[in-house]
Amino acid sequence: MGWTSWMGGPRQDFIVPRVIESELLTGGRPVDLRTSTMASEKTDTILATWQQEVVGFSPDAIVLVYGHYETIHLILPRWLEIHANSLRGRPRRAALLYRRAVLRPLWKLLARLQAAIDARLEPTRLRPGRPGRVVADLETYIGHVQKVASPLVLLVELLPPSPRVRSWFPGMSRRIEVMNEAVSGLVDRIGLPHVRHVKVHDLVEKHFDGDLDRATPDGFHYSPQLHRLVGERLAEHIDEWAATQSHLVMPDTSGDRP
Repeated sequence: MGWTSWMGGPRQDFIVPRVIESELLTGGRPVDLRTSTMASEKTDTILATWQQEVVGFSPDAIVLVYGHYETIHLILPRWLEIHANSLRGRPRRAALLYRRAVLRPLWKLLARLQAAIDARLEPTRLRPGRPGRVVADLETYIGHVQKVASPLVLLVELLPPSPRVRSWFPGMSRRIEVMNEAVSGLVDRIGLPHVRHVKVHDLVEKHFDGDLDRATPDGFHYSPQLHRLVGERLAEHIDEWAATQSHLVMPDTSGDRP
């Protein structure tokens, strides 16, 4: 959720975290927002970074969007995907020639091979343990952060790829479904009112007539409108929970007005 689709729009095209911030500020609730966004990040990364991100800051609310990467790839290694799609490349002649003449053609060939294999297999047959590992990582993370004064934890439902890109990832929609079911089951098992699985697919149904190509124009990333809708929903969860917390209840200043 770190990019809008299509990219390069006006500054007012907020991504989800900025929408949350804007909504809460508009409602009169002070916000100190911190966000960490990295493409192609595996869920287990948060187990290595949670102390740095959470312990000293002690956030009141944490929003997590994990499990998506684990539904994409079946065969190709993560390092190759990151290398092929890296935005760190320097504009040097040799590097540009390597990317254009060698890396990109090789990556596309391997991606087509992966798609062909994916199309011939039951979607969850390869790497069947991934949802379980994602859930285990999330459960461990949630257990850790609950020790830091029990923050609200919102886990966001994942959306499948839109039809325009499904030929590249034939089994991904089914794997997304399995991942969402696994995360929802985790939240049910934890059974804490401040650990929630926030659904977003109904927003696509209601505002885009179920058309994922409109909701996620490039196939994966949210349109500015969908960013706005999802951010508003998350802000509602946060605001509703904050109203139950004594340290976050906003004072009634209506009597101070002349």
